[in-house]
Amino acid sequence: MSRLPGKTLARRIPAAIAGTAAVVALTAGSAMISAGTAAAEPVVPEGIAALIAQAAAISPEASAAVQQLIGTAGADQITTALDLPDIGVTKPQSFMYPAPTVGCGVAGEPVTVTLSSAQAGPNFPLPPWVEADHLRFQAITGYVGIPKTSGLSVAWINVGTFKGGIVPLDEKLPVLDTPLLSKVVDTGDGKVFAALFGNVDYADGKTCIVLPTVGAFDA
Repeated sequence: MSRLPGKTLARRIPAAIAGTAAVVALTAGSAMISAGTAAAEPVVPEGIAALIAQAAAISPEASAAVQQLIGTAGADQITTALDLPDIGVTKPQSFMYPAPTVGCGVAGEPVTVTLSSAQAGPNFPLPPWVEADHLRFQAITGYVGIPKTSGLSVAWINVGTFKGGIVPLDEKLPVLDTPLLSKVVDTGDGKVFAALFGNVDYADGKTCIVLPTVGAFDA
């Protein structure tokens, strides 16, 4: 049995109208998003920062997904427009050898070691955040305890620019005010030689004295 032209046309017209309406709505929505983005530009960085922080709190996989999302959305345009650090992921570079550490240890032993490293930038959006041409020096002592104060320092020199200095590893966990035994340093681009040394006081009264260790790092 053949279909009547009128009935077929009656079915196609609403479908065509619906498709047109969807296109119009999508176009209007895109325009509204673009307009909203331009109008609300000052609050965009908070949204991105909140998204990154939320992903970091969930899992490394979530952070990786957000990183891909930002890259898909146009990493260069986002970082330039919002004045954010360059996007990239780096791995910690270890000092040449574990630093001999005295005055504390495991199971009552008075001697242990401290593992130290430096992480180059850009390392964003995955924590720790390190900008380009910077190094984050960090240490972990071989003692189980809560650090109370950090007396660790790093002496460094960029052999390309001969810029250098001695900086304390005095970063702290904001809420608990606990030393992180780390510090981000503006070393500039190039090969950086560094020596880590000092001491760490713990809440239980123990003090770890960290003898110097040295390393060479690409910033």
